[in-house]
Amino acid sequence: MNNLVVLLLYIGYFLVQADLTPQQREELFKVQIECMEETGATDDMIMSAFAGNFSDDPIFKEHLVCIGRKSGVIDDEGKYHKDLMKQGLMTFINDENTIDKMLEKCYIEQDSVQELAYRMTKCLYNEHFGL
Repeated sequence: MNNLVVLLLYIGYFLVQADLTPQQREELFKVQIECMEETGATDDMIMSAFAGNFSDDPIFKEHLVCIGRKSGVIDDEGKYHKDLMKQGLMTFINDENTIDKMLEKCYIEQDSVQELAYRMTKCLYNEHFGL
């Protein structure tokens, strides 16, 4: 089966598991695809990330930044808006206290917005799935 088809099914499954409206699912799916096209992130990079294996390739890190920017979590200056991030996480994890703890642990300034996006995404994934 074509990797893109598998990726689309995988992303679709992930989005269905989240407590999102059909419009929110469609928007997240659209952002994921747009960022793949803009950054050159591969199907394998994305599928591996959904499985918890995050590529340290600069292309993948830029992909994470692209998603953050398109979702409004990262502004034009490369600054994260934790309130918007928290709001977004609430659609996946319906426990404000847990999210606050995750953000406190995972939001650690880095030398670049790409490195922050990468390390924070890995940390949030590991905290959420208990890895």
